[in-house]
Amino acid sequence: MSALEDHIPESLSPLVEDIVLIQNHLNAYCHAVDRGTLEEVAALFHTDAVMTPAFEGGDPLHGRDAIRAWYANYNLYYRSDKVQYLRHQITTPSIQVNGVEATSTCYFDADLLDLEKKESFRVYGRYDDKLVKEGDRWVFMDRVIHGYYAHPITEYTMMEG
Repeated sequence: MSALEDHIPESLSPLVEDIVLIQNHLNAYCHAVDRGTLEEVAALFHTDAVMTPAFEGGDPLHGRDAIRAWYANYNLYYRSDKVQYLRHQITTPSIQVNGVEATSTCYFDADLLDLEKKESFRVYGRYDDKLVKEGDRWVFMDRVIHGYYAHPITEYTMMEG
């Protein structure tokens, strides 16, 4: 059970509890991709999940192992010493719960600092998700990652701290 789950009052309705848990799951994905391990990212997906990186024009990836392998390849650049401050965030999630299944659509933006190119890079897009409840936690069953556009920012100021 997560720290968030430990603090949900008993009187909270099951629907509200599920929405809060799904919102936490969506946020956990961002943190896991940015700073977590491959296992932490993979654990957010059902064993039989499908993930489609539509922004690459790629085929759907079937199963947690294929998804883990995709993120291992992703990490070759995004988690390398060429990149600093990788950061994802989601906004305006729309979550619908129907028993032990749910859907979610949310926008994202992600940015990083490319140390070799000396530029900041920002990406905007959308996640379309189907989730399923496994016991007391939610996992992705189907995730489509849509990229809208990206742009470099060549003028920036480094901050301390």
